[in-house]
Amino acid sequence: MLWIFERKGEQMRCEIRRDGVGAGYEMIVTSADGSQRMERFDETNDLIKRTFDLQRELMDTGWRQPKS
Repeated sequence: MLWIFERKGEQMRCEIRRDGVGAGYEMIVTSADGSQRMERFDETNDLIKRTFDLQRELMDTGWRQPKS
């Protein structure tokens, strides 16, 4: 799953995918400058909570999802 956010001509991405080595999940956030950070989750509930928290953080700081 991939979300894209925009703010003042910049773009950042949040990708969620299955962990390549285990049974968990990875969340990869690519910042506007191209840097990336990854968070790993073993439990689906933890991933869902973190996803909602991250989306709220981004929206609170002016990031928006582009209109289709």
